[in-house]
Amino acid sequence: MGSNHVELEEFITPERVEWAYHHAMNAQARRNQRFADVGWRAANDRDSRLLKVLEKSASLLAQMDENQRGQTRRSADASYAEQRETTVVQLWKAAYETVDKGTPSRPLEWIYGAAAYMCGYQA
Repeated sequence: MGSNHVELEEFITPERVEWAYHHAMNAQARRNQRFADVGWRAANDRDSRLLKVLEKSASLLAQMDENQRGQTRRSADASYAEQRETTVVQLWKAAYETVDKGTPSRPLEWIYGAAAYMCGYQA
């Protein structure tokens, strides 16, 4: 099990997170509910692989946001909107937190679907 853990963590890169999120948004636009449902089932099962993907993805996205907007966010003249993390970062963090607590939320089903996609649970 330990080797799978390492392999999964090495597999999760910023590019793959963005790719999976883009794939999820395309599935949502096409109204492909099956894509979201696969993630929803894994979230309800509190699947350990899904949880690890959500955790690592949220962390990577938060770091990317910090690298791109951190200095602006902390400036004295930054607006409230500029002080907040991007919506995408907030969604992935919320997805991780809800699955970790065992309280998945339907509005996050597309994020769960993206994570399930990275887990290899769907084509």
